[in-house]
Amino acid sequence: MPTTSIPADQVLTPAKKPRPTSKYRTGTKKARLVELLSSAKGVTVDHIAATLGWLPHTTRAALTGLKKDGIVIEKLPPLRDTNHSRYRLAREG
Repeated sequence: MPTTSIPADQVLTPAKKPRPTSKYRTGTKKARLVELLSSAKGVTVDHIAATLGWLPHTTRAALTGLKKDGIVIEKLPPLRDTNHSRYRLAREG
C-alpha cells in the first residue's frame, strides 16, 4: 500500500475542550449549593439543609469549604421576625 505524508503545517490538531463556566460539575451538591446561594435575598442554613438533605453542621461545613475554594459568601442579617442569618454569594463590584 502506498503511504502519503501530510505536510506538518496541514496537520489538524484536536480542538481543546471548552472550560466549564462553573467551578463545580453540574448536578453535584456543591453546584446546587452555589445555585442556592445565588439568590439575591440569600438563604438560611436551615433552608439549605432541608433542600440538600444535610444536617445543619454539614451545611455550615460546606459553606466553609466554599470559602476555602475562594468563593466569597456574604452573611446577611435575619429577615424581620426571624432569628436566622442568611447567606448569599458576594456581589462583584
